[in-house]
Amino acid sequence: MTRNTISILDLDDYFLVSLIEHLKLNDYTGLSAERLSRTCRRFRELSMPVFFSHCWQKVDISEASSSDSYLVPCTLWSHIKDITLSCDCIDGIRKVPGSDWSHYIYKPQDPRVICDALAIPSLHRALRNMPSLSTVVVCPTYPHAFAHGLSWETFCSFLSLPQVSRLIVDWLYICPIPPAAVALQLHSWTRLTYLEYIVPTIRQPYSRPSESDALDRVLQFLHSSLETLALPTEPMLMDRIAVLDWPRLRELNLRGLRWTSPESPPVVLFACMPNLRALSLELMEREGASTTALWPPGLPASFPWPFLDNLSVSNPDPEDEIYAHLPPTMQTLMLRSWPHQCIRRWQEVNHEPEELTPYRPPPCSSASLRILRRCYTPYLRKLGVEYFSDYAESSFLSYIASTFPYLTTLELHRYRSDPNAEIPVLDIARSLAPLSRLRVLKIHLDFPEMPGPMLDSYKNKPRYYNDLNPVNFERRLRASAITFAEHNPCLLQVWHFLYRLFQLQWRTYDIFHVDVDGTTETTVNAPLTNVVYETRWG
Repeated sequence: MTRNTISILDLDDYFLVSLIEHLKLNDYTGLSAERLSRTCRRFRELSMPVFFSHCWQKVDISEASSSDSYLVPCTLWSHIKDITLSCDCIDGIRKVPGSDWSHYIYKPQDPRVICDALAIPSLHRALRNMPSLSTVVVCPTYPHAFAHGLSWETFCSFLSLPQVSRLIVDWLYICPIPPAAVALQLHSWTRLTYLEYIVPTIRQPYSRPSESDALDRVLQFLHSSLETLALPTEPMLMDRIAVLDWPRLRELNLRGLRWTSPESPPVVLFACMPNLRALSLELMEREGASTTALWPPGLPASFPWPFLDNLSVSNPDPEDEIYAHLPPTMQTLMLRSWPHQCIRRWQEVNHEPEELTPYRPPPCSSASLRILRRCYTPYLRKLGVEYFSDYAESSFLSYIASTFPYLTTLELHRYRSDPNAEIPVLDIARSLAPLSRLRVLKIHLDFPEMPGPMLDSYKNKPRYYNDLNPVNFERRLRASAITFAEHNPCLLQVWHFLYRLFQLQWRTYDIFHVDVDGTTETTVNAPLTNVVYETRWG
């Protein structure tokens, strides 16, 4: 009797690709998926899009001037979906021969310098011949303190890639010098759906006329196709936003100094975005600013975003009418200052005082309670609040637990009004215990044992290099994580904020409930690596 042999190759392509993706994702070495791809031609062909769909390409003007050998091999172009172009420019941070840190030279750049590396014609020819390419990210290899930028012609070349729908310009200025008049003619740009422009939070100057003109031209062309827009506020012509139609815009993220012109509040200014789902306004207040309300009290208006389900507001105002009109279907609400208090502390250590903008600290818990009492959002899944503790903290936390029963993620940044006050971890845990669906608690309790923000590497001052938390601080974090887990058995993770190695990070604690002789014991385990604080704040 002949017995049929079953082979893994009898499975269809969908399952085999899923297997390769699983191996690649769950094996940090990547060797399992790579070895499987070498077993036969079919696996090799199926693995190519998995291995090479995301590509990082360093671009160096000195290398590119001689040949095209620096580019990703053309045999891989058909598989690339997302590409990050990283300019390794000579006027940034560069390494001269030698191996120790003393050989790293920091040379501040003139921010008007144009990046020639990202303007190489052969690079743009290659991009046009990547048929599956959908996302382009351009950034410097090193986070320049005085980043240079893209010329108008280079920026237009990225915009005109016909197959690309997402463009991210990260820490490179757009059009830092005015273009030649002949370059301002209309271009056959693609209809991007996603545009993100990220610049350092602290920089000088905050904007240039050429940068503002470039963004204005781009938005006039793309406003009808964009679905996601993320921009700094300073170079934007805000009055232009109000006169354009945004029929497809689903997500708007603005960060920077609050604009002074026009004076219209956001509820009026952004009323032309009827399909908005997510609105994030991370705004730094200018000196003398009198109001931060999205919808000032007494202003006759109607709520313009019926589909809104994600709102992030900096410097929330208890008198803001927006909270009383939020849709009951809201999923995410974030109420924090900008920059966040933990970021501001880092900035105060690493920047000169004259470089910093005026800052409004987070509200107290009583003011935050007034805001939440105005919201009817019973199905909220994610809530984030930054506050200073006061007499109403217990009522504030209890209100969260009773009013938002569907929360799965809660983020609290709690600061002490009295630096000598004890931190009532047990009381906080008891107040939050009714949240039976809570899975992740992200919390910053401002423990006095926490090491402060690290000093910048160019200040020649002592720095905190230890890769491990101080013993007393680690013990405090673990104990508080266990306390939260014991009072809320549904919790899967507790994330604690900390400063480490020049970064803002979350230390994550996985929670385990173990049955020992009929008694349940709660333990926590922290992975070897932390999670980087999830907002771009530099």
